[in-house]
Amino acid sequence: MARDPLLAALAGLCEGVELGQHPGAQVYLARHGQPLLEFACGQAAPGVPLGIDGVTAWFSACKPLTAMAIALLYDRGRLTLDDPVTRYLPRFRNGKESCTIRHVLTHQGGFAGAVQHDDARPWDEIVAAICEHPAEYPPGTRAGYHPTAGWYVLGEIVRLVDGRPVQRFLADELLEPLGMADSRLGIPPAEQTRLGPRLARVALGMTERQPFADQGFVERYNSPAEIARINPSGGVRGPARDLGRFYDWMLAGGRVGERPVVDRRTVELFVAGHRWGLPDATLMGANLAWGLGFALHGNADIDRAASRRVFGHSGMVSSVGFADPVVGLAMAIVTTGLLDPMTNARRLRAVSAGAYAACAAG
Repeated sequence: MARDPLLAALAGLCEGVELGQHPGAQVYLARHGQPLLEFACGQAAPGVPLGIDGVTAWFSACKPLTAMAIALLYDRGRLTLDDPVTRYLPRFRNGKESCTIRHVLTHQGGFAGAVQHDDARPWDEIVAAICEHPAEYPPGTRAGYHPTAGWYVLGEIVRLVDGRPVQRFLADELLEPLGMADSRLGIPPAEQTRLGPRLARVALGMTERQPFADQGFVERYNSPAEIARINPSGGVRGPARDLGRFYDWMLAGGRVGERPVVDRRTVELFVAGHRWGLPDATLMGANLAWGLGFALHGNADIDRAASRRVFGHSGMVSSVGFADPVVGLAMAIVTTGLLDPMTNARRLRAVSAGAYAACAAG
């Protein structure tokens, strides 16, 4: 693979550090299952270099991991996609009775505003609030990205079906088998202490427009309590290489070496098109295609060179992970500076564009 276009894109990330767009950044790139690049630049915290093993915040780029927890239970015959949520959560009512697991995975559940990302209440209280929240529309009739609420519902279904809390299920069934040893959904305080300087901090980046977040959000997100909180919508932290390994595994059809973790047909089902042609009320009317927990072609943070079969997810104007089966590309880009959406899209697109150009050049 020719490297010049990609090297230029990586140089742009380094320049972004100097410009104050992000304190640090990480990139992982693999093609046809072969890792080609692990890159890091900048700082994890003031005076502390960010290495390729730095533990960074993925935000919503981790949503596909929660989706694949559901996929594993589906694969084992423990649930079906068209099960109503009330089969597992009888309290999930107030107009939401017809909502299915499929509706939640495709952001058509009708309860996007039930809780906010920074809701720090105990797990049971958050789940109870979501159950009591009145339907915003009849499930399945409209679309609206669920930033947080849907993922607590999915995490609770995992707990009720399997018996393990979602963070333990992910660790046992995905993170450990896939070699994602440095990644966690919720990092306990003792583990935070052990990680020490490897634990990267999030910052507001210098931006052309109004930032998507504010300093209060950043301070909360960097707090030990928030780092430890179990938030299946955006609480995984780990090196970008671990997020990239997840997409390597997806491209391998759910196999680790010769061992299948999940059936290839289940992987194909979850990244197939399940929702299209609907304007998204949360995302300003954007008409995006969705799989089951995966954004499909048209993700604004992936270069337009992506094939129609690309799948992945971005996170909080800072990160993106994706796989493109047509060119065999798996990639993760994580930056630690939160920008406005348009500036961030240009930042992440430039890196993915470099990868696609390098692939095209051989």
